[in-house]
Amino acid sequence: MNLEQLIRKIGDSSKRSTWQVIGFFILIPMLLGWFLWNSFMGKPAVLLTPEEALLETILLDTVDLPARWSLEDIDIEQVNVPQGIGKIIWFRQFFDRPWINIREEVYVYQSEEATQQGYENQLSEYARFELQGWNAVPAFSFSPRADEIHASCTEGYINGQHHFPCAVVGQYGRVVMVVGGNIFDKRWLRADQFRQVLITADQKANLSRHKQ
Repeated sequence: MNLEQLIRKIGDSSKRSTWQVIGFFILIPMLLGWFLWNSFMGKPAVLLTPEEALLETILLDTVDLPARWSLEDIDIEQVNVPQGIGKIIWFRQFFDRPWINIREEVYVYQSEEATQQGYENQLSEYARFELQGWNAVPAFSFSPRADEIHASCTEGYINGQHHFPCAVVGQYGRVVMVVGGNIFDKRWLRADQFRQVLITADQKANLSRHKQ
């Protein structure tokens, strides 16, 4: 059938119903595809609350990790806290060695009273470590800009490797932040590398005051 015959066939009223049926079955999938695209792929992004947006600006990112940090796994956990919101993020260097890690906890509270209680709760969790204060591991001490801050470590061995599990708890306005990590002597996560992570986290938390 050439093009002229096809046009005549479509123009024939007796054949038109057949072409209408064919067009119907072609049009329906196209309309369905358009609807699904707009419903799912074209769906607008979920807007964050001011507290959620504030929290996200404080969280550490992969670019904040030490140089040559071989990132293989990240775990993120939402935390329910009274009168506030929270999130925990773990950066692990080796999938089969979860003890080589950097961890950050960020909590944003609705009031000063809730913030103070949240800070004290974190202290009760981490200040139980054997070595207290910035002199626990002097190599990672720095001058923070927190309203209140406390560093604590303990000393131990993992698979024969000497290390210091450390955590720093700080309060910045309505924000409470915990930065922790396992510090090793000469590889994986050294004290000077952890110190730089602390400085970056402190800067982010301090800048968050303008959005609180």
